[in-house]
Amino acid sequence: MWAYEVSGKQVVWQWFSYRKRDRSRPIIGDRRPPSDLEKIIPESWPDTYTDDLLDLLHVLGRLVAREPDQADLLKRIMAEEMIHEAELREAGALRERPADEDASAQA
Repeated sequence: MWAYEVSGKQVVWQWFSYRKRDRSRPIIGDRRPPSDLEKIIPESWPDTYTDDLLDLLHVLGRLVAREPDQADLLKRIMAEEMIHEAELREAGALRERPADEDASAQA
């Protein structure tokens, strides 16, 4: 579960990073500096952190266990014929785009 990622970020590592004593990060770009509220942290590991960590690990374990089913579902979806935008519009499943959206979508 340590290696489990969402959008390229390790979930458990990220969870721990928000709970460590030094949570400072380098400022990248025009981001505002961190708030002084980040300095308010518990003196020790609260029991709620343990409960939250166990909940997180439980959820990640369930997600990992479902990965074969998810991969199979994706494979079946991808094997089917693609529905094109024109078909969805004809069926009334999509709203008509304003003219300015049409121009930017084609650019």
